[in-house]
Amino acid sequence: MIRIFERLRSLLIWIFGLPVFAVSCLVVWLASFFRRGPGFERLIKSACRFVLFMCGIRLRVEGRENCVPGRPYIVMMNHVNFFDPFVLYAGFPGWARGVEEESHFRWPIYGPTIRRIGAIPISRTSTPRAMASLAKAAELIRREKDFSFVVLPEGTRTRDGKLGKFKRGGFLLALETGLDILPIIQIGATRINRRGSRLIRPGKVRFVIAPAVPTAGTTKENQAALIERVRAVFLRELGEDKQQP
Repeated sequence: MIRIFERLRSLLIWIFGLPVFAVSCLVVWLASFFRRGPGFERLIKSACRFVLFMCGIRLRVEGRENCVPGRPYIVMMNHVNFFDPFVLYAGFPGWARGVEEESHFRWPIYGPTIRRIGAIPISRTSTPRAMASLAKAAELIRREKDFSFVVLPEGTRTRDGKLGKFKRGGFLLALETGLDILPIIQIGATRINRRGSRLIRPGKVRFVIAPAVPTAGTTKENQAALIERVRAVFLRELGEDKQQP
């Protein structure tokens, strides 16, 4: 009976949430032709919060004091489900842009919207194309100094709820731009939706902004130590550090 209820509830969320998602994307896309700056960024955040609200997803943001206003970061967040972009934009206190899987740019409505706001497509299958995307990201960071840049270091959504292996691309970007890394850990999102499933369960996500990890003094030769420092923050907040050998 519980399973039937969850499926019916999820169906209702899709019925009402999908049109809200489409209209929100359309509003942001249209607005991008007329305005930029603080007002436009507030619109993006409001649209993301509205989509989450309509899907029954509530954020509890912790650690705002760890994000210095006006300071850009390389923001890294664990990759859980298809709500990740909305969770990130809704919870992050500053302005941000990021990379997205290149296939997303071919989706109706959503693809043109993320392209208009300045997201950068990245390939998961071609290393040369992925590196070219990171080079574009570095150019954007140097040009748009008020913006942080978002990278999901696992590269793909978790299948079992556990933190995946971190890829090097985001860390190379941090070293090239000299920006500190701001870890953001979402906790509880796996129960709401899992990779490979369309079932949506309303619930609460803890959005934990951890203290920034400095990159000064780190080089490409010792970046492995930086990756482990950042990964340790995620493991600790997720409670997975005690499960490591």
